[in-house]
Amino acid sequence: MGKSDLETKILDTATELFAEHGYVKASVRDIAKLVKGSNSCLYVYFKNKDEILFRIITDVGSELLYELNKVISRHDDPVDCLRDMIFTQIIFSIGAAKKMKIYLEEQYQLPPSLKEKALDQHRQLYDLYYNKICELENKGLLYNKIDKVVMTFGIFSNINWVYRWLNPVGRLSVEEVARQITEMLLRSVLKNPPSDT
Repeated sequence: MGKSDLETKILDTATELFAEHGYVKASVRDIAKLVKGSNSCLYVYFKNKDEILFRIITDVGSELLYELNKVISRHDDPVDCLRDMIFTQIIFSIGAAKKMKIYLEEQYQLPPSLKEKALDQHRQLYDLYYNKICELENKGLLYNKIDKVVMTFGIFSNINWVYRWLNPVGRLSVEEVARQITEMLLRSVLKNPPSDT
């Protein structure tokens, strides 16, 4: 097994354990046992368990930033762009549900120096949405009775917790749920929301 393969296996195993048992209850020994290595093999790649958590959090954050920036690059219309951003993030969150659980629920476990770096990544995600909201305002498309910061956090709070309640094999498909949430959020922030597409 090559170096990158073992590193990936460590991160994948830690993701499973942290998502199932929580960061505190999962130990380095548990991770090492499941990757069929010793504790010391983990320390070749990570200084400690905090660094494993940090990597899981920042890797999923980087993936999400990449996906959202791809969306932004293909849209000129801010309404279409915001619609696609919301939809894409919901689909991404469901597809990476275990990682998103760690990303959203375990970040507070990081020591201050790593937590600040992770929060910087969160701010980058926030800025993508906030800048799009500002663009809508500049074009006179925004429902002006709601503060832009409140709008941005409102969008985040609706998107971020979908993974906790959505049954991916439920009555509605993941895509249909994502579409309905997207339209609901657009209707809450736009002055004249477009009809369903």
